[in-house]
Amino acid sequence: MANRKKGTVGTIFRRIRFFLVSLLLVGVMCASICGVALAIYLRVYIEPNSKLDMNELVSGMNMTSMVYAWDTQQQTYVEYEVLRGLQNRIWSDLDEIPENLQNAFIAIEDKRFYEHKGVDWARTANGVVNWITGREGGGSTITQQLIKNATQFDDYSVKRKLTEIFRALQLEKDLNDKDMILEMYLNIIYLGQGAYGVNTAATTYFGKELSQLNLAECAIIAGITKNPSLYDPFNHPENIKERQEVILDEMCKQGMITETERDEAKATPLEYKNEEAKKALNNTYSYFTDTVIQDVIDDLVEKKGYSEQMASWKVTSGGVQIYTTVDLNVQSILEQVYEEQINFPNVSKNGSLPESAMVICNKAGDVVGIVGGRGTKTGNRVLLRSETSRQAGSSIKPLSVYAPAMDAGIITPYSVRYNEPFMQLNGKDWPRNDSGGYTGPMVIRTAVAKSVNAIAVRVVDELTPKAAFEFLTNDLNFTHLNDPEDIDLSPMALGGMNGGVTVREMAAGYSIFLNDGIFNGGRTYTKVLNVDGTVLLENEPLNRQVFERPSTVYYMREVMRAVTTEGTATRINIPGIETAGKTGTSQNKRDLWFCGYTPYYVGATWFGYDSDYNLTGISGNPSVTVWNEVMNRIHENLPSADLDRGDSSNFETASYCKISGLAPTSACRSRGNVATGRFWIGDAPTEYCDECSYYRPSTNKHNSYDDDDNDEPQTETPKDPENTDNGNNTNENSSTESNNSGQENTGETTAPVDPENAA
Repeated sequence: MANRKKGTVGTIFRRIRFFLVSLLLVGVMCASICGVALAIYLRVYIEPNSKLDMNELVSGMNMTSMVYAWDTQQQTYVEYEVLRGLQNRIWSDLDEIPENLQNAFIAIEDKRFYEHKGVDWARTANGVVNWITGREGGGSTITQQLIKNATQFDDYSVKRKLTEIFRALQLEKDLNDKDMILEMYLNIIYLGQGAYGVNTAATTYFGKELSQLNLAECAIIAGITKNPSLYDPFNHPENIKERQEVILDEMCKQGMITETERDEAKATPLEYKNEEAKKALNNTYSYFTDTVIQDVIDDLVEKKGYSEQMASWKVTSGGVQIYTTVDLNVQSILEQVYEEQINFPNVSKNGSLPESAMVICNKAGDVVGIVGGRGTKTGNRVLLRSETSRQAGSSIKPLSVYAPAMDAGIITPYSVRYNEPFMQLNGKDWPRNDSGGYTGPMVIRTAVAKSVNAIAVRVVDELTPKAAFEFLTNDLNFTHLNDPEDIDLSPMALGGMNGGVTVREMAAGYSIFLNDGIFNGGRTYTKVLNVDGTVLLENEPLNRQVFERPSTVYYMREVMRAVTTEGTATRINIPGIETAGKTGTSQNKRDLWFCGYTPYYVGATWFGYDSDYNLTGISGNPSVTVWNEVMNRIHENLPSADLDRGDSSNFETASYCKISGLAPTSACRSRGNVATGRFWIGDAPTEYCDECSYYRPSTNKHNSYDDDDNDEPQTETPKDPENTDNGNNTNENSSTESNNSGQENTGETTAPVDPENAA
């Protein structure tokens, strides 16, 4: 019996031993298989993603971009606007970050930061235990948190954690620079209230520069990162205060501060600046900033091959520095005038107010001010009416008709063309002048001043619509004119293009008359730098000379001066400052324009509805009113100045006949048809008039021109805007041409022998 029991116990023991050995072998085998599988997994899925270079890491960060303006008083660039994308971040170098702030983060987030190689294995093990048991507390180091934040690889899978560990080890090995890692970390972490990085947090919560933070405030900022919502200083001041004291205790325990410093910091009153945070979050860009953002995005797409999405991110969140052409004084005045509703007519249609936009360029043709709507701007990246295509009406005539025709030698300001119908269209005279009548021969200077449609059509016919179109598109970069149907008499002479023009294009185009015929493109910025200071974009002026004849710009100043002295814009008046320009009204009176310039600035102004309403019933031209108000304020403290008329040695004063534009005869004089003009040497007429011997003044009863701002439009053809730019009830024979105001009249040059008086 005893032997049987002994044998039974031995059998049980052997079976248990066999089971344990088998279990051990199975465990070893499983461990080996798992180890191999893990190695394969790490090799195939983790290791390839563990490599991170600095460029990749930085490119993943959202950093606040800065817009700079040139301050003429300080003679330096100053901060104009801060561009905040999805994340509000301003970069600071490590030496700009207070040591107490650095230490506060290290003490509470990663006390062995300067000792480990990217991963703190003790904390990692503790984190794993906490994860298994469901307790709070992770094991990530500052390096791991940097990678997590920079790559947005933030799911909670084992794969993510393993990838993060491998990346941290690899990054520390590649960089071998703890300070650089700490700098990057302190600049990318989210600290609540839309603030990313310690620089923006200092401004958001305390309204201070980083260098001004005291120890107590440093501990507050370091405490937020654990849970930005729970430890929000504005919403949960008691929570963050408790967290601050824990951090101060840790700093003291780790020898970073003394007990006295700790106690003083705990007792330091905390003054939060909630208004600073609201101001930062609610910052509304100016219309100029909206425009320059879009310009840089477009250039990144065109010149650098960026996608639209990547370019947009780069500008608003890539930490770039944009150096603009904005004039702070001009922009401020523009915004003031457009916020004052008294400067606009009190009218509306179906609840909609007519809108307005204005763009101002300096003498060089750079854009210095932009507004794209009435009232206070309340949003960012809103509709830019300054960039919206509109019909230009007669405001296009100086650019599409008279300037290229003068440069081609077809006309001078004192040439004469017949103010008569150009053709019969559907049984009616075309084009119609807004008074409904025609006056016969008219001098170009008067035709421009009174905005006579019939003469503009005749000049374009001589120039050819194609030449007019090419001057606008090739020389002046009018980009919306891409419809072949616009290469025709009506679009080019009367401004009713299908493609239309923008306010900015008009301002940039008109700048050639102030900039001696040089077109620079109407740029809004000069250069863009990357976050590291390298050049991302250079935006040099085009420096394109668009006139072949040096006389053209002076002739155009002369004819356009007549618009504000005796033509359709006599309400323009800036004390001590000479002006020139052109009004415009589009088909069905949907758009009202004034584009003009002074010796200092060029300005283009548009007024109309966003929708398809016309402006009938509106008295005068609001664009003239607004332009005059803006320019008066801008020029208030500027020295008196006249437009440059050129070196007098290049000009000669000569008589001409107002009926033919030729050299006058005794018949011309006896009929009072002689006027004096200031001609570029060689342009004065040498051929004698042969018309005045039989010429009789027109008996047309409709031979006067009303101010275009009071006229209703006419719609002869779909393309004909029937511009309503007219004059001040002055017929040709009572014009002031015989005594051109402001001209350097020094008497007539020796004229050719009058054939009618020849022996």
